[in-house]
Amino acid sequence: MSFSFFHASAWRCSMLFGICSLATSVGYAAEQPLTFQQVLTQVEQYQAQQGLWQARENIANAQQQQSRLWENPSLSVQQTGFGSGEDRELEINLSQKLDLFGERRAAQQLAKLELSQVQLDRHLYRAQLQLALKYRWVQLAVLQQEQQLTRAQLNSSQALLDATRLRYRAGSISLLDVDRGLMAHIDNQLRDQQLQQSVQIAKRQLAHLWGENSNAAFDLKLENPLSSTEAAIEQHQQNNLMNRSLQLQSQQQQAQRQHLRAQARPNPTLLVGMVRTQSANQNNTEQQLRVGVEIPLTLFNRQQYAQQMAQSKADYLDRTQQRYQQDTQRLLETALLELRNLNQQLSLVKDQQIPLSEGILQKTLQGFQAGKYAMSDVQQANLQLQQQRLQQAQLFKTVWQKALDAESLALGVEPSVVGAEDAIAQIQLRFSANLAGAQ
Repeated sequence: MSFSFFHASAWRCSMLFGICSLATSVGYAAEQPLTFQQVLTQVEQYQAQQGLWQARENIANAQQQQSRLWENPSLSVQQTGFGSGEDRELEINLSQKLDLFGERRAAQQLAKLELSQVQLDRHLYRAQLQLALKYRWVQLAVLQQEQQLTRAQLNSSQALLDATRLRYRAGSISLLDVDRGLMAHIDNQLRDQQLQQSVQIAKRQLAHLWGENSNAAFDLKLENPLSSTEAAIEQHQQNNLMNRSLQLQSQQQQAQRQHLRAQARPNPTLLVGMVRTQSANQNNTEQQLRVGVEIPLTLFNRQQYAQQMAQSKADYLDRTQQRYQQDTQRLLETALLELRNLNQQLSLVKDQQIPLSEGILQKTLQGFQAGKYAMSDVQQANLQLQQQRLQQAQLFKTVWQKALDAESLALGVEPSVVGAEDAIAQIQLRFSANLAGAQ
């Protein structure tokens, strides 16, 4: 997946702006750095207002209670002979299906696993919500990083413009050189204004995730991408949510197979009734107790093919779980290695190249003002610094992209799922799909 979400449309950025109202609502001062955990708490509280997990838990608990119930008995009443001169027979029967082969117990196990699925889904939902929010969070952080670098370049171009004006007044350079410096400075001003607007829109869009719409006055507190990602991956591996999900699905298929097997057994139906016979001529009455058993003949449909399907699904899930563990571990090792290399490159540019280039530009400007260097020397030093700042911004994007991709891999979801514009809305819909189909 590319890192294009950092330049996403206004909708995606629309998730960010209300942070200023968050800063007001939770008592933060203007421009107070917000931690990711603070924002995550606000988003979770807002999303929880829909009551999705309370509803799913209520349904799962009700399914457990429902699975403990016996089947309803049947009552039948029959009478023959209605005329005054006819023999009459009244038959009253009560029938109850018996559970000799554990069908009800198998249904209870299925309901128990469904409750476990709801609890596991809740952990998966929170992990995916957190990662989707992190994509939005990093999107804003990248824009702010670009804005900082653009303002630094704006200061450099301003210093260069001031130096050229001094030299122009001294008569050592032409007005054309001043105009060129002014054009470069105006370009930087335009870029700074564009980024400032993008940051404000991004803040508004982020705040939409917890229901705020007002302007935002805050700053972000962003951790080191390498250490943050390593800690997140370690946590995902400890929680092992995807493996637990595959394992639980396999258990559900095995329980479904046991339930089908119990349904296929010839569970009898017990019949208990009373027959009352009245003779028309002798006018006497007889009563007899009737007891019987109805046994289904499972000659054709023994749920054998449904059992085969459930077993095949369980076997496939077991193989998938083993393959997932092996593949994920290899891919994570490669992703972390690549992330470390990119982080080293970012540190090299940020901590060594740019400070050195800033020093060179400063010395070149001083020499230019003293008449020791030509205009081309200053322009070359400024261009070199600008290119390195652009390189830092690009590396910053790439490092965070790789970090988020690695976290997605550790969690077991596609980066496109949590990185989409409407990721949080889609996550909510996906986990509420079971709610619509619950019985």
